[in-house]
Amino acid sequence: MPAMGQGARAPWLAHAAPGVGLARCAQGVALALACLAFATACAPRNEPQRARAGSAAPAQQASAPIADASASAGVLPPASSPRAVDPSFSRSAWTLPSEQGPAAEGWVLATDSYRIYTTASGRIADRLPGFLERALAHYTSTLLPLPMPSKPMDTYFLGTRGQWERVTQRLMGNDAGIYLRIDRGGYSARGRSVFYDIGPRDTFVIAAHESWHQYTQTVFAEALPLSLEEGIATYMEGYRWTGPERTEPEFLPWRNFERFGQLRDTVAGGQVLPVQELLLSSPQDLLGEQGSQAALRYYAQVWALIHFLVEGEGGAYKPALLEMIRDAKDGRLSARVGQALGERAARSVRFGRRGVDVLGVYVGKPSSELDEAYQRFVRDIVKTGAGQRISAGQSPLEAGAKKSE
Repeated sequence: MPAMGQGARAPWLAHAAPGVGLARCAQGVALALACLAFATACAPRNEPQRARAGSAAPAQQASAPIADASASAGVLPPASSPRAVDPSFSRSAWTLPSEQGPAAEGWVLATDSYRIYTTASGRIADRLPGFLERALAHYTSTLLPLPMPSKPMDTYFLGTRGQWERVTQRLMGNDAGIYLRIDRGGYSARGRSVFYDIGPRDTFVIAAHESWHQYTQTVFAEALPLSLEEGIATYMEGYRWTGPERTEPEFLPWRNFERFGQLRDTVAGGQVLPVQELLLSSPQDLLGEQGSQAALRYYAQVWALIHFLVEGEGGAYKPALLEMIRDAKDGRLSARVGQALGERAARSVRFGRRGVDVLGVYVGKPSSELDEAYQRFVRDIVKTGAGQRISAGQSPLEAGAKKSE
């Protein structure tokens, strides 16, 4: 790999399968800007001892450069049920160099599936390895069985905004300016997730969101349509702490106060987009045209859209959503679109151009015909009293069904 900061490639491109590189490039830019809502290469460990989450193993200096993340694009066969999670991690020393001022001392926290390069310390850093492993178990089981990455994925969790900017400049090179426009949060590009400490709750939310993007960049052969990719990332955000010491995350897609609250305000303001318009939108467009509040409304609506596709109309659309995810993972999505709409549409999907009704191909009718049911679903899930169900991580629809019985 070139030294960080040299020869920048477009976001997503490093992990793209043949024919989908430009699609992932375009999505990478949008995904980076989306987060407004909310060094030299480092070195792997020399097999230090394992530590339980929160405990310190003997530190060893990280010295060899990290291999290019694109080497980890291979995958293992999928599991049929959630895998057992080992929350332990190893710890080795790492230094983030600086061209001006002192270098920042940090750690590489290594789990089975992640190498976390961090300059942060304290409870968030100690919990992050186990959190990411459990998030990955959630990604690969909650909607359908999906494969694990074949090699650990690289994550950068920085203690300060300035350190995050420094890492972004080194990793993204000439593309860094796009990412440095992010006001608060992080991004995923080229199979790496990069974020910084924005507080106990929000840091873990952004970790769950961006690590889904990191996972699909690493494992999927083709990119999902942007609004569905973003919708699933928001679907993966909801969690609560459980266990005797409340240190174990339990992932609950409905338990997402931020998206629910924004959706409720969007409904009250009469600003819910029709399904087809939502699918053709991007956070990048909305930020440029209407500002960050429009992007927040977008995220709330794509969160609701995935819940609709999973639960709406008695789950009628869930098989179509799962088939689309499988086809993106296996590299069949553009071919499926081509069979239904022709090669020109397939090329548009491969190159990340919008204007193709991919969801309509999978549900068997234009997505515009889903809008009446979607709008009704959205109104139902924000009715008075729904917040209590959201707090418990439960579907608001279940409460409505019981009242009507």
